[in-house]
Amino acid sequence: MRAIVPNRPAQARPYAWTQVRVDPNPPHVGSPMRITYPLANLDPEPVVVERIVTRIAQFGMGVPWEELAPIGPFELPPDPRHIVEAAVDWVPQTGGHRCIRAEIFVAGAPQGLLVGRNLDIIRADAYDTTWRVPFHVGNPEPEAAPIMLRMAAFDGSDALRMALRVAGRLVREGEPVWLRPGEVVPAELELLSAQGPALEANRTVEATIAGRLIDGIQVTLMRPALVMRPPYPAYMDDVLAAERTLAYVS
Repeated sequence: MRAIVPNRPAQARPYAWTQVRVDPNPPHVGSPMRITYPLANLDPEPVVVERIVTRIAQFGMGVPWEELAPIGPFELPPDPRHIVEAAVDWVPQTGGHRCIRAEIFVAGAPQGLLVGRNLDIIRADAYDTTWRVPFHVGNPEPEAAPIMLRMAAFDGSDALRMALRVAGRLVREGEPVWLRPGEVVPAELELLSAQGPALEANRTVEATIAGRLIDGIQVTLMRPALVMRPPYPAYMDDVLAAERTLAYVS
């Protein structure tokens, strides 16, 4: 199991910490959802996590956050194989995927470690070729602002084509989406692939204002290869029919 090392620098994309576990995902309305942070210590001395502050939002970028009560403290022994699972429960009132953000405060550290998970995992059927991932885009600024959305592929594969729709309208790369202060609108990431080969692809959408990252989402798509029955000569139809007849008579 990969763990979070809370006294080490954060990774590049704060919304794509796959170590953060959400169960169930997506959550069920009215039932507890557990968010777990597996913590480990690589230092020769114990590390104390004083508290973890968790925030939850609708799946998307620039949307309002709900802050949960802090959890902690947690003591991490000087053993990288020992994983402390810090967990917090939350009961959703609406369905759908969520964005998770947490700040982990370590004793003696000047600032908290920001971790997050804005991840949708699609386990597709071999015959599937199109997917639509709904999310939300908002403007967290106190004045109207142009939101820039950028799609990216981190596996170098062009087998999966992408398109974005915001408020029902197709948005092209480099085209700003103007939103009023605090406005949140529905959006959709469309994915398209030809049938045939297996797919295991990661795609991201990031939102920025004036070059500053607001947030992002990551979509992981896994599809098995489509296995077609090999063709056989026409006379095999008669052979198979005779076999079925004999089986019925016997």
